[in-house]
Amino acid sequence: MTAPAPPNRPFGLGTFLLMIIGIALVGGVAGAAAALFADRPGPLGMGLTAAFISVAMAIALGACVWWWRGIDEAAREAHKWAWWWGGSGGMAVGAILMLTLSLREDDIGPLSVGASAADLVSGGVFAILLFQMAGYGIAWAVWWLKHR
Repeated sequence: MTAPAPPNRPFGLGTFLLMIIGIALVGGVAGAAAALFADRPGPLGMGLTAAFISVAMAIALGACVWWWRGIDEAAREAHKWAWWWGGSGGMAVGAILMLTLSLREDDIGPLSVGASAADLVSGGVFAILLFQMAGYGIAWAVWWLKHR
């Protein structure tokens, strides 16, 4: 018979700050490495850039799994509920804005002057992510206020 696992202790502010600093350092190293290869043309440059970004994303995902395993059931429920309702709602609001702007191109022409296709796509993706995160933050706060 094995001994029962000790209960999860909630992470404190110190653990949170260490995780944020660690992820920021990994992102900074990956960004610097990707920037070093940004001027290298061809498949080798593309592959090296993708490899550094992939490693950084894998490390971030690993940190998220570690964090998820260390939080209690109430915190998990709050995050799941907030991501479903807030993230979905934010994505819907962002999609309305992006679709409206893309269908009214003549009315917003001056906004996109000089922008490349990659700039427009990455701007749209970033905008949707911002709306999702804003919706998530609002829904997360609502969940905790309702369950206090």
